[in-house]
Amino acid sequence: MKKLVVLNSIIALILIYLAFKIDWLFLAGAVLLMIINQKLLLNKK
Repeated sequence: MKKLVVLNSIIALILIYLAFKIDWLFLAGAVLLMIINQKLLLNKK
């Protein structure tokens, strides 16, 4: 589970970088990955 969260976080950081360099629409993917990470972390109490 932790590996998936770390991988999603790295991909989200890359998408945020692309949002600043190329197009703001990459932020939608980053937000989606952050929501997925939040659900994964909160379900595993």
